[in-house]
Amino acid sequence: MMLLKDVRDYLAAFGIAEDEHCYMGIMPDKKEKSIGVYHLRSGRQAVTPIGGQGNRSYRVKAVSVLVHWNRSPTETEEAAVKVYQRLQNTQEQEINGHRIKFIQMNQDEPVSVDTDESGIFEYVMECLIYYESEEEEEECQI
Repeated sequence: MMLLKDVRDYLAAFGIAEDEHCYMGIMPDKKEKSIGVYHLRSGRQAVTPIGGQGNRSYRVKAVSVLVHWNRSPTETEEAAVKVYQRLQNTQEQEINGHRIKFIQMNQDEPVSVDTDESGIFEYVMECLIYYESEEEEEECQI
């Protein structure tokens, strides 16, 4: 199963933000020119394939991507558009051993969420990552 860390690593590989400025789940110090990835709260309904889970050929990871950039609305929008286009054009790529079929963007463009408490402009985009399901899911051991 694809983890949030896998998506974070994929976003970092774009080279739009420095690796140490790419986060998952939380953006603790909110450095300028950062990208964060979060679980999409609305997600999507679970689907059971006919014949059971063994017949599943793909899975979907629902995420929200936050571009937290700088005090320039233009530079922030440009960075968000770059991230959006890279995600939108992803096809047949691999993320940490997971083969991505495609990424469905939930909006036509990045959505401005104005500024944070420090005056840094931010954009958000929601997407569904369709990826090949592993032949045999390993049992999660806690």
